Amino acid sequence: MSRRQDNPDMHVDLMFPSRYLKAVDLQGEPVVLTIIEVFRDKVQMSNGTKQEKYILRFKETEKELILNKTNAKGVAKVLSELRAIHWPGSHITLKPTQCEAFGEIVDCIRVEMRKAS
Repeated sequence: MSRRQDNPDMHVDLMFPSRYLKAVDLQGEPVVLTIIEVFRDKVQMSNGTKQEKYILRFKETEKELILNKTNAKGVAKVLSELRAIHWPGSHITLKPTQCEAFGEIVDCIRVEMRKAS
């Protein structure tokens, strides 16, 4: 999941690296990742405020996934486990897609609704 950072043809979202996964990081393909940790941390929001969010950390990448309600429920459903304490060690598939946010259609990441192999 790495791309050269000096490529002028690079997607604009890749020009500004983040510690968090973005849809563009998945390079248009579903990616199977192993959850190693679920934790809560303060995240800088676009309006400058900080909010407590749950975050997934993975074995295969240093980038983390900030959980929104949709993705948290997706992980719980695909793993058949409502308690996040039991998620580490499990495999999930993240896929790039589009969704509506703040009245716009935007690129986003969703949990694929079938068990990762």
